[in-house]
Amino acid sequence: MIEFANKVAVITGAASGIGYALAERFAHEDMKLAIADIHQPSLDEAAAKLRASGATVLARRVDVADSAAVEAFADAVFAEYGAVHVLCNNAGVGLMPQNVWEASLEAYAWLLGVNLFGVIHGVRAFVPRMLSGGQDGHIVNTASMAGMVSGGAAGGPYAASKHAVVALTESLYTEFKLAEAPLSASVLCPGWVNTAIIEHSARDAPGNAAGTGARTAVEVNDLANVPGVYAPSFVAGQVVDAIRDDRFYILATQDDFLGWMKMRHDRIQDGRNPAVPRRRP
Repeated sequence: MIEFANKVAVITGAASGIGYALAERFAHEDMKLAIADIHQPSLDEAAAKLRASGATVLARRVDVADSAAVEAFADAVFAEYGAVHVLCNNAGVGLMPQNVWEASLEAYAWLLGVNLFGVIHGVRAFVPRMLSGGQDGHIVNTASMAGMVSGGAAGGPYAASKHAVVALTESLYTEFKLAEAPLSASVLCPGWVNTAIIEHSARDAPGNAAGTGARTAVEVNDLANVPGVYAPSFVAGQVVDAIRDDRFYILATQDDFLGWMKMRHDRIQDGRNPAVPRRRP
């Protein structure tokens, strides 16, 4: 898919961070927008800013872990625009650091419900209609470099969700190509990006699903001070370029992550155990 102007982009988790940057960038490409987020005040603010910039915007509050809510969102989008050309299943949440055996079942259900089933629900609600429309299109599923490297200490639940998104999207891409479909797919794997995922996760999590710890969410997620951290707008630019080039792996990340990814693959190929860090995070 090369031409974006006057086409329709759908973005979940669009009220802030990478999702909002994607909406801004697609608007810059003269696309019509359908944006969703679980936090209504932030969604309203994002929609107002995008409209003020001249964008055409349909905004809906959606919990992507709820399949019926995602289906209703798809109904609204197709009723409003008649077609979808870019689908970004981007909504995601994170946990405070917890060992695999310590994270609660509530935490697992919430995290997998958003990070993995949010993607599944988006694919199931939108892709069949996109295929029946017969137009060129592209699906971008947001994973993480946590889905490309060995699971780190105290990050197993999150890493598991992101590895699953990578595998699911690889299958989706292969199935599109084998079917000679007009659609293609990419998996977005950001590294350090200056977003507020942990704070927002703590705000939106049911009960104590996001977890607690000695460190606050702000301390854990103070990404603005990480050397070489990327702005969300950089990631959005990488996504647009990848769609234009039909490039599957969007590794919008720092060199450290690329090195850790190679080390994981080398250890798998050599039959060696995962690397263990010298100290806990």
